[in-house]
Amino acid sequence: MKSEVDIYSSVTQKQLEKKNKSKDFPESVKNEKKSKKVVHDLFVQGTNDSSIVSKRSVEILYADKVDENPKHFFQYFVKKSPRRTPVINRGYWIRMKSIRMAIDKIVKQQPHGQRINIINLGCGYDPLPFQLLDDEKNYDVKLFCIDVDFPELIGYKSQMIRMAPELTSLIGEEYDQKTNAPGVTIRTDRYATMGCDLTDKKLYIQQLDSFMANDTATTNIFVAEVSLAYMTPTTANPIIETSSMFNNSHFLILEQLMPSGENHPFAKRMINHFKKMEAPLQCVHTYPTIEDQISRFKSLGYNEVNARDLLGCWELVPPKLRIRVEQVEAFDEWEEFIFFGQHYINLHATNQRGVEVYPFQYKPLYQNLSVTNSKYYFEIQQEVPHIQRKFHSCFELGEAKFLTSGTNQARLADTVSLMSCVHPVHTPSTFKARVSAASITVNNRAFLIGGRRVPGMGIDEVWEFLQNGERYEWRQRNPMNEGRVKHTVTQYEDGVLVYGGSDGNQFSWYDIKSDEWIALDGHSEFHGLESAKLINCNNDIFLLGGKYHICDSESRFEFNSTVYRVEIDLRCRSFRLESVMKHETLARYGFGVFWTGSQVLLIGGVGKKLYNQNDTIVELDLKKRTVRSVPLDDKTWEQNSIIIGSDVVSVDKQAWLVCGGAVCYGFGSVWGKIMGIGIGAEPTKRLEV
Repeated sequence: MKSEVDIYSSVTQKQLEKKNKSKDFPESVKNEKKSKKVVHDLFVQGTNDSSIVSKRSVEILYADKVDENPKHFFQYFVKKSPRRTPVINRGYWIRMKSIRMAIDKIVKQQPHGQRINIINLGCGYDPLPFQLLDDEKNYDVKLFCIDVDFPELIGYKSQMIRMAPELTSLIGEEYDQKTNAPGVTIRTDRYATMGCDLTDKKLYIQQLDSFMANDTATTNIFVAEVSLAYMTPTTANPIIETSSMFNNSHFLILEQLMPSGENHPFAKRMINHFKKMEAPLQCVHTYPTIEDQISRFKSLGYNEVNARDLLGCWELVPPKLRIRVEQVEAFDEWEEFIFFGQHYINLHATNQRGVEVYPFQYKPLYQNLSVTNSKYYFEIQQEVPHIQRKFHSCFELGEAKFLTSGTNQARLADTVSLMSCVHPVHTPSTFKARVSAASITVNNRAFLIGGRRVPGMGIDEVWEFLQNGERYEWRQRNPMNEGRVKHTVTQYEDGVLVYGGSDGNQFSWYDIKSDEWIALDGHSEFHGLESAKLINCNNDIFLLGGKYHICDSESRFEFNSTVYRVEIDLRCRSFRLESVMKHETLARYGFGVFWTGSQVLLIGGVGKKLYNQNDTIVELDLKKRTVRSVPLDDKTWEQNSIIIGSDVVSVDKQAWLVCGGAVCYGFGSVWGKIMGIGIGAEPTKRLEV
């Protein structure tokens, strides 16, 4: 006989079907005149639907290739699972792994034979207890897992568990329900499901007392993975405070951050996403930073509190495991992954002495910068929907300026004029779509060098863009000695100096006149420096920024915070790097640069810190060896474009940051605009599309 409600359908759909069919349900509620709390709780339960499907996508792709015990527990709760994008998959993987790593570290520091209650608050359909119980042989303690959520959702989850013999055999035989505490649906020697309105403090304590939570021989690990985030602080904080009163209490919370405020493009998209789902984020507005969250938990009864964002958690993944993760699927969305990681916190709080999850106490990367004395003016010019793209290249030829290649939903091969009234552009069929190429204009000759068509595989092509009568056209030149992507170029003498990228580690020089490439010998400490910048400052060449692998066998990367002077000897075909200065805010990836004639502006990008209104743009003075803040005014910051995947084009004392964009985890895409930057005066010229 078919059930009235499909238990594998959406949580929200199940609730609406059930309530609409219930004879006893108040007519006022059927007519949607529900209390705000009922409606809010219903949509919060609905957030389980998208997250559980994404986690199943990760399990299908990652489990067999990455996990030492590759069992598929999500399959018992998710019947359909569309494949998610690589950045969403990796984001959910580190989300789940960061919690599991924290639990493992706590458990392994407990006394022999200790009872460990793992209380998953707002568990949804997450199978964390089954993963832990299946691995219990690796621990020297006794695990007891408790799933806690809204009573209706717990009811559906309990049905799913009872329908899966693999799960019932793992948790053991159920107790007689008559002996269970109020709200407990399933209880065995190893596992329980508990329906509870967490705002009912008395019931919450009563239920946990039935699981020996106050016994001195019990350690309690409370897990809240984006569950308290939907409550107001006045509702969520008493739950944390009550949990801190139990013996040997640990609290692991994973939820959203806004370290650069609500007007950061990722934060805007994130906040709007949950509003549209009718489950707005509540706590993040009160506790937007890691420091705020640490202070919060200390004020609520926990003596020891430490935290990392998810980018920091990624760095704690064991090297060999990171290698296996890197091999799962092609991945080149580091800017987007870094943005995501910096908007989520994994915090550990405890009142049990001598137990730690993170190796050192969290502290900010650097103190606030001094503000520049120079005058800069900003203008958000316009949105350009028909050329929305990222990882493109901008260049100039004479007075004309152009944009080429890049990607929006697919890689692109077109060339777009950024000035009006120019001749048409002819693109040959051999000029294929690409992203992350490098462009340069030398002596009024424009070149596009390298790039990629598939992740991790640089191409060696060199194209020249020139005017031929009444049209512009691309002509292919002699290729490089190797493929390069996310490399950097600058003019040196009458040629092009190229460095870095995922495939090219050393310097090469392109002799434009002879159409020949010359490899330069020398020593570089970097392995695969990507998205760095070479810049020619009055014929002095400097290298700054970028991301490099510390050791290829460890799949670990670091951001370069050192500025190097580059000395080239074409006669000896050699190069030499000399360290000039170092500052953590220069450790950027995917940024733009602009030489003002006396200083270098570093514009946007990502790094170990999420840049904000005061350090998204910084001014580097190479003579004085100083780095200063170039603050964006409030209007510009509120309207600001996403400053990754952009490119810079300039003339005289004015520059433009053109387009860019990012996929913000599962929250949708944001696209950049055209931002004019005036040095010493307001921008007077505008790009035209």
